Amino acid sequence: MSTYPVSPRSDFLEWCQSHAPVFEKNADAIGMTLEQAMKFGSLTGEAAKAILEQEAAQQAARVATRRARDAVAALQAGAGDAVRTIRATAELNSYPNKVYNTAQIAPPADPSPTPPPDKPRRLDVTLVAATGALTLTWKASNPRGTSGTAYVIRRRLPGETAFSYLGVTGEKRFVDETVPTGVERVEYTVQGQRGRRAGPMSEILLVMVGQVGTRRDSRTGIGGDSRTGDVGLPASVSSPRDGLVQNSKSGRVKTSG
Repeated sequence: MSTYPVSPRSDFLEWCQSHAPVFEKNADAIGMTLEQAMKFGSLTGEAAKAILEQEAAQQAARVATRRARDAVAALQAGAGDAVRTIRATAELNSYPNKVYNTAQIAPPADPSPTPPPDKPRRLDVTLVAATGALTLTWKASNPRGTSGTAYVIRRRLPGETAFSYLGVTGEKRFVDETVPTGVERVEYTVQGQRGRRAGPMSEILLVMVGQVGTRRDSRTGIGGDSRTGDVGLPASVSSPRDGLVQNSKSGRVKTSG
């Protein structure tokens, strides 16, 4: 049986720390000089300090590694969003190459003959109660083997005659954090974009917000109940200006924390 534990290191250090004062107090009795005993105590203290510094450095390295990994992941996501935004802007521009040249990125290669992006459907919205933002989600099935589909979101507020560009995303969700305070209704459309090919625009999603109790809009016959979050939509309401049709199956407003 070993006189002192060699492993694990913590047990060995504990043995040395418990024996250092014993050796120094009883140096003559155990055949050690006082200098030897004091040196043993000094070595024990230096080892304990070095171990603490090593453990602190290891913890700092783990934290730094996680921060670097998270920062790189965030940067990759940001780069993807930036490129998708630039490409969507370029393809909506009369001179797309000018946008690509300004951004100093290469235009996408001509896609292989594939159908355009699918029409976004089953638009839904969730109200983020803490911030008042609206989270839009939708479904869309794209052909097998295709990639790089972006979705352009447009919005129309009361008093506006046309839909305005709001943003673009590579996911099938978008958070609108710029809904003006006091607005009771907002309309959205979503359109898929892949390379230079645009898919059909979604039906209009009409969202009634900021209501108390139940009311009905006499102009459109659209009603909403803020107690349940349900938004009632007519079977179909055509817009004579843009020929779009409001989605009679969408409009359920859920609330998230």
